[in-house]
Amino acid sequence: MSTETNARLLVTGSTGPAITDLVVPALLLRTPGAQWHQLVHIYVPAGPTVAFSGRDLRSPGIAEATALAREAGFEPVVRSPGGRMVAYDGGAVVIDHLDSTTDIRHAGSATFAANAESHVRVLRGLGDVDARIGEVQGEYCPGEYSINVGGVTKVVGSAQRVTATGSLFSTVVQVAVSDRVRAVITDVSRALGYELRQSSIAGLADYAPALTSAEVAAAFASDYRDRLGLTDGRLPPAVVAHASRASGGSPFHVDDWTRANPMPADQDR
Repeated sequence: MSTETNARLLVTGSTGPAITDLVVPALLLRTPGAQWHQLVHIYVPAGPTVAFSGRDLRSPGIAEATALAREAGFEPVVRSPGGRMVAYDGGAVVIDHLDSTTDIRHAGSATFAANAESHVRVLRGLGDVDARIGEVQGEYCPGEYSINVGGVTKVVGSAQRVTATGSLFSTVVQVAVSDRVRAVITDVSRALGYELRQSSIAGLADYAPALTSAEVAAAFASDYRDRLGLTDGRLPPAVVAHASRASGGSPFHVDDWTRANPMPADQDR
């Protein structure tokens, strides 16, 4: 990345396969000397993905859950942030917010609360969406700062990873939940032994049918651009090229791969 790049960068668009999109922020988080202070990557996923957490790996049902994901045509990946399993496809929007000025001393609920409040404002501006902050009974990947509609269905979830070199705050916005996404969330949750109320699974298009993933991505991009003073740019090509070398495992573990395959020195620009 050029040293002329603004310290606050907004990047839009998928980098390619699910694994590449998930490896890129993990690499950026581990690469010292970033030319940006904050980087926000907003994209519509290129393929169906089941993103497991490290917590999910400890479940005795992880092998069955991984097999169910693959049988359903979803790429099973272990993401960097915490939380629990989430599944999505091109009917979703993913937001990865990297901040090189935030470290383990700043971890906590305040970041979740601030992001949830901002995200709710965006959602309420998209149409007839009664977006609220809070966990609903029986939701997948439950969290105090999930975003629901009408106190009934979950539509947005977030998770965080904080290290000595910065933080990654990752958000999945469900726009149009396909039957296959609904089914894989149900089946994988059962295999992992998680409580799930299937009727809690929904997307924004269930309430504002005209909404598309592209429109929602654009709305969030506009909000981040204005709110954080971001400049439009692109991800470091060398980082994307390095991430594209990653290939799947059983399931593929993002952090294990980035530890074993660090960016070569002076190759992250």
